[in-house]
Amino acid sequence: MEVQATVTDGSQDSTQDGTQGGDTMGIGELAARTGLPVKTVRYYSDAGLLPESGRSPGGHRRYAADALPRLQLIQRLRALGTPIAAIAAVMAGERSLGELVGRELDAVREQLRALTWRRATLRALDDCPAPERLPRLALLAGVGKPDDAHDRLVRYWHWALPAGLPRRLAQAVIDGAVPTPPAAPTTATVLAYAELHALATADDRRRQPQPHQVGDVASFYAGLLDACALAGEALAADCPHRLAEAHGHFVRAYARVDGHDDTPAFRARLRALFRRGARTGSFSLRYWRQALVITGETPPKSATSGQGHLAAPLAALHHRVAGLPLTANAR
Repeated sequence: MEVQATVTDGSQDSTQDGTQGGDTMGIGELAARTGLPVKTVRYYSDAGLLPESGRSPGGHRRYAADALPRLQLIQRLRALGTPIAAIAAVMAGERSLGELVGRELDAVREQLRALTWRRATLRALDDCPAPERLPRLALLAGVGKPDDAHDRLVRYWHWALPAGLPRRLAQAVIDGAVPTPPAAPTTATVLAYAELHALATADDRRRQPQPHQVGDVASFYAGLLDACALAGEALAADCPHRLAEAHGHFVRAYARVDGHDDTPAFRARLRALFRRGARTGSFSLRYWRQALVITGETPPKSATSGQGHLAAPLAALHHRVAGLPLTANAR
């Protein structure tokens, strides 16, 4: 004689064929052995996570012996907050448990990153005087999602660079000019990123030097990148001698494109040019000052190439050429 399981959710499935019959189990036994409500087991079954092996003569659901470990796996994954769709992929054999864990871990990292950015943004609003809060809110809201803001910065540089610049060279400039959104944002860095975004999306945004201004743009930009690479290495190693060498490369890039030699007279003219460009409203000055807040003035050795790495070297070279610091606090 079969003993019927008693479950109190009013389900007909739970009051008949509830215990093991032959090689199959009823929904009531599965619920009892996992501690789950019958309605939850039925939901997983209806969602295709727990296939039925058939029906009893009375029309009630029956499950094969492997249903119990399947249900236990579902139960444990749900306890970790795993979405039903992700569990379904594992149950269907479309994804391994290891792959699911890896993807879920990536998703959690992204959620933490978004929350960290939001916390820094709210702190930036909380820390400012009340009269400045609305303008600051407009600035920060313009960023939206940090990755979207990063993409808009990249699009700005594609627009701003000379069209004839070789693709690899242009990409190297863009990578160096656009910092990634900081992984551990502070009030200062979220504000700086918002300022960068505002500059690059404003109606008065500036293009970079074009062929009619500098002639051989490929040679000019390649020279600037070489000088910045040397300067970045010098900063990372704290080597004044190598920084002086980078300064020479930097000056010669400007001299060659203008058809001049690197002479004291040319350096004096370049110094005056850089000093004029250091006026408060200068687009270039404002951009690199904000980038410098994000990347830091002394890059680690791993930051001498890659996204955003140009800010610190350019700041150091600007200082050597103009005698003026290119820092966020300089006025």
